[in-house]
Amino acid sequence: MHDNHSGYRISVVDEDPLRARKDARELLAALAEADSTARMDLPEPGSPAGVGDKGGPSAETVGLLLSAGSFVAAMVQVWLARIPQRTLVVKRPDGAVLRITGKEAREDDTLVERFLADGGDGDDAAAG
Repeated sequence: MHDNHSGYRISVVDEDPLRARKDARELLAALAEADSTARMDLPEPGSPAGVGDKGGPSAETVGLLLSAGSFVAAMVQVWLARIPQRTLVVKRPDGAVLRITGKEAREDDTLVERFLADGGDGDDAAAG
């Protein structure tokens, strides 16, 4: 899929591809009013989908592409905090990546917003 989108990618990570897609659709629906450019970014059929950890793909990832902004970031944070077992991977246009769980989102309610706004704190961000 050609991407001329100028923004951010948020991936829902889950061992179950159907649950990852369901969660991504739910998050997209929550974000659609705040960011009309937000859209699904599904893995190509037959391509290895997953987070590129050392052992190779370990979970299905379903991405959302969005232009972000503080309101959108706050909505992502709230959505994630409701689901403590879920993991999101947030990637900025500069390539920096934040991997955050729902539990972490509950503990730090502005982490995603700070990461998207100004490059993160360095503690939780890693180049990807």
